Amino acid sequence: MNEEDRLRRELRAAREELVRKQSRSAGPDESESRLPLMPDRDEQFLRLALMSVDELETHVERLERDREDLQSGLDHPEE
Repeated sequence: MNEEDRLRRELRAAREELVRKQSRSAGPDESESRLPLMPDRDEQFLRLALMSVDELETHVERLERDREDLQSGLDHPEE
């Protein structure tokens, strides 16, 4: 798998996790994972389940920026 595919897959997983966390209406702890109830998660990106909504939003922004940099021809996107 090349770098662009990896970024695309991680970006999708991060967005899906963000939607899961934002759509929760019960419970005061938004960072709590529903890991046992979500068997469809990609095992490679399970760490995303441990991130808070704010952390996920920041991560998505970084992934989008890295993907744009890669498509623009930059080999190593800077953070």
